[in-house]
Amino acid sequence: MQPMNPTRARIRINGQAIRIEPGVSLMEALVSAGLLLRSDCGGRGRCGKCRVRTTSIVPGALSEPERSELASLSAGLLSNGYRLACCARVGGDVAVEIPEESRLAPEVVQKGLPILFRKWEGLSAQESEKRATRCGFAVDLGTTTIAVYLCDLHTGSIIASTSARNPQAIFGDDVISRISAVRTDSQALPRLQRMAVSAIDWAASALCRHAGIDSSSAGEMVAVGNSTMVHLLLGEDPSSLGVFPYTPQFCEDRRQPAGKVGLSFNPAAHLHTLPLISGYLGADIISAAIAVGLANAPVGTLLVDVGTNGEIICLTDKGLAATSCATGPAFEGAAIRHGMQATSGAVDSVRFNRETGCLDYTVIQRNADRPKPPAGICGSGVITAVAELLRAGILSKSGSYNVGAGSPCLRPGENGVLEFEIVPTNARRNHIPITLTQADVRAVQLAKGALRTGIDLLCRENGLRRPRKILLAGAFGSFINRLDALTIGMFPEMDADAIDVVGNAAGAGAVMALLRPDYIEQARRMATATRVLDLAAHPGFQTTFVESLSF
Repeated sequence: MQPMNPTRARIRINGQAIRIEPGVSLMEALVSAGLLLRSDCGGRGRCGKCRVRTTSIVPGALSEPERSELASLSAGLLSNGYRLACCARVGGDVAVEIPEESRLAPEVVQKGLPILFRKWEGLSAQESEKRATRCGFAVDLGTTTIAVYLCDLHTGSIIASTSARNPQAIFGDDVISRISAVRTDSQALPRLQRMAVSAIDWAASALCRHAGIDSSSAGEMVAVGNSTMVHLLLGEDPSSLGVFPYTPQFCEDRRQPAGKVGLSFNPAAHLHTLPLISGYLGADIISAAIAVGLANAPVGTLLVDVGTNGEIICLTDKGLAATSCATGPAFEGAAIRHGMQATSGAVDSVRFNRETGCLDYTVIQRNADRPKPPAGICGSGVITAVAELLRAGILSKSGSYNVGAGSPCLRPGENGVLEFEIVPTNARRNHIPITLTQADVRAVQLAKGALRTGIDLLCRENGLRRPRKILLAGAFGSFINRLDALTIGMFPEMDADAIDVVGNAAGAGAVMALLRPDYIEQARRMATATRVLDLAAHPGFQTTFVESLSF
């Protein structure tokens, strides 16, 4: 990549000039300036939703359209200056317009933790009087999804919350890709940090605007995430996490001015990150464990935080034990062809209709007065679709489509490989059906196989035949159907009633640490006391993983 030369690459938008390093994508440049675009595919050029229009351009200022752009944009759109921001790379001066439908609109939700936080909400008057500032933010910085909660520090309550895709996904779906980027490009670390910071600032601004609060009155922020995400947020080099023995640069909790990492909502605010356990067991699983009260749960209770990096922590008769597994982003919809976040327009559940041989579906609608047509399928929708197709015999235990199933919705896709139509073309504005491809099914198999392997080996190493109870957390944990998860083999055979869906426990723990600083001390004790199981070094890993792939 060429060295940074601010005079050679400039984007003009709304009368504002953004100076950038040549060679970065329009998407990255706009995100770094606080302008977030829709990117349901994680910046891989598949969804076509980050469409922008160039209004002025010097020769050679943008890279030539890639294959994915040519597939998403018609010749007419290309001739009128339209490009996909995630694909077009900037090499000179260019002026762009962002259509309204391409902008990421924050979906602000009141009381963002309805499942878990109800029992914790509300500080006593004595505790509230100790807080010098009115409000603060709790942040769950996930590999795929960033969730931000605006909290009233005087009343001890959540005012509102919002979430967005982590824009760092253009560097890769998983932490290994982002670590590799930092190791091979000296400019990747500050770029990745700017992207996370910009997304958090964007969410903080949207929440304060919605609540009619001056963002400068927010004096505290608690952030959690896996070890790599915390390193990137703080500008610490995560390269050591990518090579054995995967040692983090630090494990302790950190407290510093928000402006030190580039946060602009209030540079003088205090940013506090919770401690890490190890290289692949981060502040997010500690935060989740605090939120569910794991230390006081019955022995044999497993907390499973399902994200791009699956983290599992278990209370054993010898204390806490934990492991992590590379589940990938399929459970959050990001590795799925028509995957998207669990926001308005996302298919979140389906049921097989034996009369039609197709799937009936439901769509998330946050605003009943402004319903949105189906736009994609979120993680819970993917799980229930796979489960229903298994029950109907359309998918085999090996994960292959049954060509003789006789369903009119099972048909060859563009590449001739079978796929199942979930939403037909007549129900969508862009006339492209929402389908579950064979590759989507394989992504689900790999994700659930990794998770199941982690659960089985952690139990085996701690003398448990199976978990006594599973607490299911994560970005999609509020919506997943427990029977569907058991049907596809995500968990060992057990009573569905022994699985509790607790939603975004990591976010809840961050809120608790924001409202009650004594939880930070509890996080320190848990982080140092937890025993870690390294799955990759376990002699039974490969065999257990292969056995876990079948449905």
